[in-house]
Amino acid sequence: MPSHSCYARSILAGAISLCILVIIFMRFNETTLPALPLARTPSSSSTDLLHDVLNQTLGFQKIFVINLPSRTDHRDAMSLAAAVTGLEIEYVDGVTEVEDKALPPGGAEVHLNKGGLGNWRAHLNIARMIVEQNITSALVLEDDADWDLRIKSQMQDFARAARLLVQPKPGTSHQYLDPTWPQPSAGQTPQNFVVGEEVTAEPDTSAYGDIDRWDLFWLGHCGTRFPRSSDINAPLGRAVIKDDETVPEKQHVKMQFGNDELIQEYPAHTRVVSRARMNTCTLGYGISLPGARRLLYELGVRKMTGTTDMMFRSLCDGVDERKIRTCLTVQPQLFQHHRPLGAKSSFSDISDHGDDYNDQAFSRNIRWSTRLNLAKLVDGETDYIDLFKDGEGSTELGF
Repeated sequence: MPSHSCYARSILAGAISLCILVIIFMRFNETTLPALPLARTPSSSSTDLLHDVLNQTLGFQKIFVINLPSRTDHRDAMSLAAAVTGLEIEYVDGVTEVEDKALPPGGAEVHLNKGGLGNWRAHLNIARMIVEQNITSALVLEDDADWDLRIKSQMQDFARAARLLVQPKPGTSHQYLDPTWPQPSAGQTPQNFVVGEEVTAEPDTSAYGDIDRWDLFWLGHCGTRFPRSSDINAPLGRAVIKDDETVPEKQHVKMQFGNDELIQEYPAHTRVVSRARMNTCTLGYGISLPGARRLLYELGVRKMTGTTDMMFRSLCDGVDERKIRTCLTVQPQLFQHHRPLGAKSSFSDISDHGDDYNDQAFSRNIRWSTRLNLAKLVDGETDYIDLFKDGEGSTELGF
């Protein structure tokens, strides 16, 4: 009969064998992709909500991507881009048919084309899903979105900036850093708050500021402008992210439908967060649960007043007799349309981009584009493409 020592040796040998098998399994399943660079050193505090931004959903509860089932090319590229940058996404089907009877008041007078109506309904479907499932916050992307390889640390910086504009001062209940909150008085001018030099109360429910303090973060767009005192209803404060190497030099920054205030007023490699004003394109945005409820009511129940981005603007800018909501945006944007090689007619199912051929793939204002670097990422290469190198002249890429 075996001794107790034999049993012990057998158990120990079995445990060692099991550990070896686990290690082999883990090594076999490890990704061979290179470690992605960070723009800045991430937060090391396990209790700081900023650390959540480094997770697979960038600190939101979900990341949703709108995709027409017929656009398998967009889905292939989006899935790969998310995988190689450590993001977890969920697809929501785009919409191709909208019943006239289902349009809210004013819908019959808007005269959107089929693609525009489908886009409006797809965004509302996500807002409804957030409301139905009680999702605290979500990032919503359209399926041709692109982002920098350093998106996680970029979003940490955005979270620090957003807090300066939506969180109260330490030790107070509702007093904010921005003296123009909630709206400017006569003669007030914009004030800059430098990220890293200002302090706000710590949020409890989101890395970006408490969920009940913001509605929408317009992170991907085709252009915007800073609020002005003449807007009357919009706080003027700006949160400034200095020395951000992920921002191209001034000669490379193109805002398309925006203006050049950012380039004129700030040094190179500066990113600025402010209240959203006159934004164009709903390419990417973060939305809170309260924001989704307001969006669903204003755009889906109350009244239809134009294209999707026009209606988002009416919500954020407080026009068309709507209350102004807390919407922040960022310049340059963090998500941008990717324009691949090929026929420009394939760019969008909403807008007509003509029949010309695009002979250089690009994503405006994104230095280390994920989409441009897919070939390198899947092969484990680290000499990433920087389409907008410092010191080089501007390249006319168009949109």
